[in-house]
Amino acid sequence: MVDSHQAMSRRCGKNGCKELKKAMEFDLQLQGEELLRMGDGNKEVKDVNELPWRGGTEDNPDYECLRAELRKMAPPNGRAVLLFCLNCGCPISKFE
Repeated sequence: MVDSHQAMSRRCGKNGCKELKKAMEFDLQLQGEELLRMGDGNKEVKDVNELPWRGGTEDNPDYECLRAELRKMAPPNGRAVLLFCLNCGCPISKFE
């Protein structure tokens, strides 16, 4: 018999899956200079660094517009990363 909670969750099977029922399709993560200095020693930075990059070509005006907006949001000497997520909330790719 399947627990009703299990039947409604959308677990992707990844270790540490958030198991959300209705997650947003994207998330924005701002990483400051101190966090980036730690590099892969910090789980948050390492998880983002391991994601595949998703983006267009540099001659695409939509791509350039989005990059410009992300640059405006980024902290000094840091970065803004747009994470594309599954229904369960787990990120599957990034756009910096």
